[in-house]
Formats: sequence, C-alpha cells, structure tokens
Amino acid sequence: MSWKSFWETYKRCKRQKKSGLSFPVRDKLHGVKCGDYQGALAQSRKGDELQFVHVPLPDYPHNVYAYNISLNRILGYLEKELAEKLVYVFGHGFCLDGELDEIIGGPPLKYRGAYVLVHEDNVMMENCDITHLHE
Repeated sequence: MSWKSFWETYKRCKRQKKSGLSFPVRDKLHGVKCGDYQGALAQSRKGDELQFVHVPLPDYPHNVYAYNISLNRILGYLEKELAEKLVYVFGHGFCLDGELDEIIGGPPLKYRGAYVLVHEDNVMMENCDITHLHE
C-alpha cells in the first residue's frame, strides 16, 4: 500500500468515526412515489444488489440514488442526513454497494416502499458508470 493510499484510507476512517456511521447502514428509500420508481419496486426482490451513487443536482447537492443492478433502474434516493454523511466520508461522486433489505407496502396500499442496506465498499460493480443518470 502506498503512502497516498494509506493516508486516504486513514482520513476516510477518521471522517467515518466523526460522522457516527456504522456499516451496513439501514435506511428507508425516499422519493419512491415519483417517476417510474413504483414499477421498479414492484419488480424488485429482497436481497437484490444495489449501487448507491452520488449524483449532485442543483437543488440537492447531496443526492444519492439507489440503483438496482439487475433491473438497471433507479428505485429512489437516500434520506438527506445519511446522504450528507456519506458525501462527507467518501467524497463527491462516490459509488457504494448495498442490497434491498425489505419491501413494504403494495396492494392493498397505494404505494410500495423499501428499506435498504448500504455497505462501505464497491466490489459488486468494479466499473460504476453513472453517465446515464445525468440525462
């Protein structure tokens, strides 16, 4: 391990401790009523592999999308407080692994929702291409 790599890892660990994050982090997805996220949730299953991708938007600089790898679709986004902590720890433009922990709602209720687990690595998808999310 190079000194630069060691130093970056050390700083990330210090920021993680300061932020109070303990992985895996469980969070409820937000924004699931918007767009086509309901259809994506209906096709999702517990245990599906997810990617959490930081894609800053003008009004939401800490926006983190939950992306279902097998469906190739966005399911929603993480809550603001958790997203801010993740950006603080991992920096802008990060891409982290996760999984779908629980799907809630659905018929007879009007909407589906989901709980997800965010892991602190990104080994599921070595090449995380998020360019299509900007379109």
